[in-house]
Amino acid sequence: MTAPVAKTSANNDALLEDFVRLPGCELFPGEGEIRVGYRSYANPGTIIRPFTQIGRYCSIGRRCSINAGAHSVDRLSTHPFVSVVNRKPSPSPSPSQPIPPRMTLRIGNDVWIGDHAVIVSGVTVGDGAVIGAGAVVTKDVPPYAIVGGIPAHIIRKRFSDAIIEDLLEIKWWDYEERLFTDIPMTDITKTIDVLKARVATGDYSKIAPHHALKQ
Repeated sequence: MTAPVAKTSANNDALLEDFVRLPGCELFPGEGEIRVGYRSYANPGTIIRPFTQIGRYCSIGRRCSINAGAHSVDRLSTHPFVSVVNRKPSPSPSPSQPIPPRMTLRIGNDVWIGDHAVIVSGVTVGDGAVIGAGAVVTKDVPPYAIVGGIPAHIIRKRFSDAIIEDLLEIKWWDYEERLFTDIPMTDITKTIDVLKARVATGDYSKIAPHHALKQ
């Protein structure tokens, strides 16, 4: 089991499955939990903010912004402090109400995110999706879609609908690596046939959810 080398906030609430690598990244989980799945990694300069869930086998490029915040543009100022000091006092003697938590960002399994990509709060990125370098993702991305641009738009699907349906049903990322060892990798149809046959045997164990490493 390896622990990531990453800068984190004082109130660390990051739950990492085995073999996660986050060298030179910044995690800000103080306001809400960050979860990163088995063997996922991010390259240096990437920022991962609170309320973020990242699945297994994800590949995240350099200097990405994961769960970028949104500021109100229809008030006196875009700065959050101006809104905080103008809140009405709480009717109870309790401390001032905290800033409402941002919506959770959910990134599926086997997602590839290119360098300098930005993914905003509240978005869901489906399993197997690809986010092009420099893309700004402002809305949900379907499973196995390739998106790019500002704002990001769908360029194409990685596979046919039938193949995508099979992959989402198999959920290969839930299983031990032995499931996909020594399989044909250049022909996705043959790959799926082998995976289905192996799963059907019942001889392959699933990875236990979150062997939680709490930083």
